[in-house]
Amino acid sequence: MALRYVPDGGWPPIGQRTARPDKSRKPPRERGRQEDAAHLDLIRDLPCLATGALPTIARRNDAAHIRYSSALYGKASSTGAKPDDRWTVPLAPGVHQGGKDAQHSNGEEFWWEQIGINPLRVADQLYAVSTALRLGRSPREDIVRAMTGIVLKARQEAGL
Repeated sequence: MALRYVPDGGWPPIGQRTARPDKSRKPPRERGRQEDAAHLDLIRDLPCLATGALPTIARRNDAAHIRYSSALYGKASSTGAKPDDRWTVPLAPGVHQGGKDAQHSNGEEFWWEQIGINPLRVADQLYAVSTALRLGRSPREDIVRAMTGIVLKARQEAGL
């Protein structure tokens, strides 16, 4: 008679999955991506942080998400996932996703260093002003004016 192996506690019922982890899947994020459509809409009405190009009626600027991480700003890298909407800055479409010199083409962090602007600082300031003034029910024009001041100051500090 052949020996039969039976695990402690017996076999699980047929069709029931074992407690084995599925290593092919990424672990789920601890929290979902924070989205803020109203903030992105305001960002698109600001001048480009890199070139200073103003949005037009025909073509607004892009709300460009900053993908690299920074412990200083408490921003974790989310490889493969789009960052929270708070980490956005205004960029002209050609600078954001254009050709070989676009934001995400050759290393984003290096790209911003070449321009001389810390986009995480600017994004943090833009989000703080955007949320505070929206909570205070300020008119849209006042919010855009205050946020435009942040962009222009960052460009001036970078010598642009």
